[in-house]
Parts: sequence; structure tokens; C-alpha cells
Amino acid sequence: MRKLSPTLFALLLCTSLSAQFFDFGFNFGSTFYSGDISTGDIRQMIQEMRPAGGIMCRISSSNTFSTRINLNFGSVQGDDTRVNREARGLAFRTDIVEFNLIGEWHALRIRHSEYNFTFPYLFGGAGVYHFNPQREVDGEWVELQPLGTEGQGIRGYQDPYSLTQFQIPMGAGIKFITRKLTFSIEAGGRYLFTDHLDDVSGAQVNHRDIYLNNGPLAARLSNPSLGGEAGVNREYRRGSNAKDWFYMMNISVSYNFGEDISRMLADPVPCINW
Repeated sequence: MRKLSPTLFALLLCTSLSAQFFDFGFNFGSTFYSGDISTGDIRQMIQEMRPAGGIMCRISSSNTFSTRINLNFGSVQGDDTRVNREARGLAFRTDIVEFNLIGEWHALRIRHSEYNFTFPYLFGGAGVYHFNPQREVDGEWVELQPLGTEGQGIRGYQDPYSLTQFQIPMGAGIKFITRKLTFSIEAGGRYLFTDHLDDVSGAQVNHRDIYLNNGPLAARLSNPSLGGEAGVNREYRRGSNAKDWFYMMNISVSYNFGEDISRMLADPVPCINW
């Protein structure tokens, strides 16, 4: 019996894999963010969109649930001068690299012809991302995290924030499936566990502390409204305590491997024929 166990395991594994299909592809779209240097006007948020793209691999064992991994590249930005807060004078940009494990739940199938299907779906999962906020100073881009613009690293202040953190992606989309290709259109947000995507939080800081301990440039960028004064004994909050978010809207195209996808789509789910 023990001799048969590896053979039996291999047979079960092959049977399981044969009941799945894989698709691999790429996506392209845009990103934007909401935080301490963004506007509450969704139209202005959309104007701040930046290009994004990535690659993905999806595994589906039924037409009700799929699992995929994504490696995405994008960027976000914000500037007080574009959202009627010129007096505060804060601004940033950051590139973002994210890696996510995502589950897709297909609530409904719309069948157009024998091999064409549409799946509205919801998705959610977990992931990690890397960011590095920067600010343009005298024509050069300066990394903000090492400066400690909110007193990070000074005794009595917060520790420097990590540039690689966890996130929770969530959203919805529509998937169009043919015999060998899958086309998806989706939009989603990323719940972040930090308020420093833009280097700005609701922490209370003192300009003199930052000037004396982290240097003139850190103090200048911490509160540009003070005009570069040398260590003013003034306390302030640069933003709010609300966590930052970033959002991604994209179109993906993938090639389906494995068995004929029409067999996979035979599983019963709520279906509309048209």
C-alpha cells in the first residue's frame, strides 16, 4: 500500500490539475491616490492619474472562483498647488511596486455564444508593496523618508516608517472569456496600513526639533510655509491621522492554457443567455 501511495498521490494531483486552467497575461491602466495631499473632488483625483502596468497569472478550478497573483508597477503624486492649498506648500511623488495574491468570486455568468462568456466579479486578497516618496527641491528629486520630515528618529518622535509594507487589495471587474483569451476590466483600491505614502501624517511636530536634529532641508520640507526659517519654535500637524489609499484601474489580457475552457464553464452558476 505504501508503494502505491506516491502513485495514487500523483494521480490525484494530475486529476486535480486537469480540472483547472491557467492563464497568463499582462495589464495596463492607471493609478491615483487619496491622502493628505489629495483632493476630495473625484474629478481632480482622476486628473492626478499616472500610468500603471504589470503581469499576472490566474488559476481557475471552477467558474465561481479563481486565484491569481499580480506584479504591478505604478506611481502616484500630489501637490498642494493643484488643490488650492498653496499656502501649505506640500508635494510628493512616488513609484509603487506591488505583489498581490487575490481571490476572484464570480457571482453571475452571462453567455453570449458557445465560447464567449462574461463574468462580473468581486476580488480581494493580500499583498506587499514598496514605495519611496520624493519631493522636487531646486530642480532635483529628494527622497523624503531618510530626512525625517516629521521628526522620525528623534527622541520622543516616531521611528522611521518602512518603505515596504502590507496592503489589502479589493475591488470589482468584468471578465470576457473566449476559447483561449480572457479580457478583464477592473477597478480597485488598496487599503494601506500607513499614513506615509505621501510622507505626511497627523503627527504633531516641532519645527525647531526637526531643524536641530534632522537638518535644515528636513525642516524646510516639513513646513514650507515657514519660508526656510532657521528652527522656529512652532508646533503643527502637517495632515490628518486617516490612512492613505491608492487606486488602480486597468485592462488585462491573458492567454488560457490547459484544457478547453468551455468544459470549465459547464459548472452551474446563475447564468443569463443573450
